[in-house]
Amino acid sequence: MRKLITLLSIMAALVACDPQTAPGAFETGLYVLNEGAFMGGTATITHWSSDDSVTTDAFAAVNGRSLGNLGNSLAADADRIYVVLNGAAAVEVLEYPGLASVGRATGFASPRHAVVLDGGDLAVTDWGRNRVYRVNASSLQRTDSVDLAGGPEAMVLHQNELWVTRSGAYGIDSVVSVLDAATFDVLATVEVGINPTSAVKLGSELYVLCSGYTDWSGGGGDRPASLVRVNLATRSVTATYPAVYPTDRPTKLQTDGQVLYWIRDGYTGDVLRMNLTDLDYPAFAWISGSAYGLFADPATRQLYVLDAKDFQQTGEVRRYSAGGQLEATVPAGIVPTAAIWLP
Repeated sequence: MRKLITLLSIMAALVACDPQTAPGAFETGLYVLNEGAFMGGTATITHWSSDDSVTTDAFAAVNGRSLGNLGNSLAADADRIYVVLNGAAAVEVLEYPGLASVGRATGFASPRHAVVLDGGDLAVTDWGRNRVYRVNASSLQRTDSVDLAGGPEAMVLHQNELWVTRSGAYGIDSVVSVLDAATFDVLATVEVGINPTSAVKLGSELYVLCSGYTDWSGGGGDRPASLVRVNLATRSVTATYPAVYPTDRPTKLQTDGQVLYWIRDGYTGDVLRMNLTDLDYPAFAWISGSAYGLFADPATRQLYVLDAKDFQQTGEVRRYSAGGQLEATVPAGIVPTAAIWLP
C-alpha cells in the first residue's frame, strides 16, 4: 500500500509540473495566434509565459482538438479570450486563464477582427458580408448588425463610439466609419487614405494606417500608402504622412503608448518606427527582417516581432527592447500573425 501511495504521489507531482496541464499554467504571458497552413491547416495558440516557458499549441493541450482553419486576430477581456477564425468563419471563445473553450460564435462569412464592447458584448467585422455584427456575451448569438461596404476591418473603441476601418477588401475604399457602440447607428464617416487597414488610439487622436492599392492588372491604377492622424473629438484629419516608397503596402499598426510601429509590407517584413513628433513617414527600417505580425507592450515598451518564415515551417517570436536590442527568441506555430499580452 505504501508503494502504491508513493507511486500515486509521484504521478500527481508530475502532472502538476506539466505546463500544459497544471492549473494556472497559462496565466500571465504572451498569447500568439498562428494562422496555420493556408489550405487545410489549423490555427494554433502559442503561450509564452512571463517566466519564459513556451507551450506551442496551448489550445489543443487543454481542449484536445484543433481550433480550425486560418486564425486572423485575437481580442480579450478580464475573463475571456476571443479567437477570430477567418477560414472557419467563427469566433472561438476561451475561458481565461484556463483556455477551456466555452463556446463558438458562428454564422459569419469571413470574420476579421473582434472588439469587446462595454457590457461584454462583442463586435465582429465580416468581409464576406460587409457587415459589423454584435455578438451577445452570454448566448454567443448574433443580435444586431450594420452594413458597411468596403471590407470592414479593424475597430477601435472610443468612449461610446466604435471606429471601423474600411480596408477596401479586394478593391478600394478610403473611409473610417464611426458607429454608436450601443445602437450600431452610423454617426459619421471620415475620409482618410487609400484602404485603411489598422488603427490605434493615442490620447485624443486616432492613427490610421492606410495600405494603398496595387493594380495587379498592370493598368497603372496603383495608389500609395499613408499614415493618417484623426482628431477623435472633431472627427477631422489633422495630419497625413505619405509613404516614402510607392510600392509599400504597410500593415498591422501598433503602439506602446509613446511611439508607433508597423510592418513596411505584409510579406517583406521590415519593421518601421515613428515618434509622434516626427514630421515624415519613416524611410528606413527600424528592425530589418521578415516580420508578419507585431505586438507592442505598453507596460514594458518591449516589441514582439512575429516571423512566419516561409509560411510552411514553424515560425518564431522575437522580443526586442524599446531601444531595438534583441532580448529573446522562442518558437511559434505555423504563420504567427497576431498576439496579445494578458496579466
